[in-house]
Amino acid sequence: MTFAEFIAACFWPLVALFGFLLTRTRDRILSRWFLTAALVAGFSYFGLWVLYPQSSIIAILNFYLLGGLFGLYAFGWGCNSLQFKKPIDVKNNLKGIGILLFGAVIVWFFMTTVYQDLFQERIVLEGRAQNPRNQARYRGLEHVVDIAGRTVKATTPVYERLRLLPYVRAEIGRGSNYIYKVEYRSN
Repeated sequence: MTFAEFIAACFWPLVALFGFLLTRTRDRILSRWFLTAALVAGFSYFGLWVLYPQSSIIAILNFYLLGGLFGLYAFGWGCNSLQFKKPIDVKNNLKGIGILLFGAVIVWFFMTTVYQDLFQERIVLEGRAQNPRNQARYRGLEHVVDIAGRTVKATTPVYERLRLLPYVRAEIGRGSNYIYKVEYRSN
């Protein structure tokens, strides 16, 4: 496990720990310290994630999970902004319905990717890793490589090893199309 994978794996336990501490602490000064520590940990993680977005597969899964949570937040905000009392404010209700639908689409997109990656069988490809290259996407450069005639995405450490063009057996996530596990075979 690399340091980047360790930091990415520690993100959700830290969120749970700080959430628990912030909800259970009654002392205002201690609560401010916990909030400051939570913000420093969160901003440092997001800073590392911006600088090294494809450092590990766990960081990529965290991206999809955070996107899903953002969609749930937008969905809840849209539900909360709907008003059913008389007189009905049509403008606010239309805005709430729009936010609700936006949140539902975001949740559907991100969570289907997570579901397909974690709970469905992975695609197994065996062959020579060819044509390693970088593609520009919305999150910067993506590392892609062709294995057995199929273009798949790779994290930075896996991409660096695949540039040597070895014969590999790779397990690919169905939703994100990232390499989850790679076994290097003899040429």
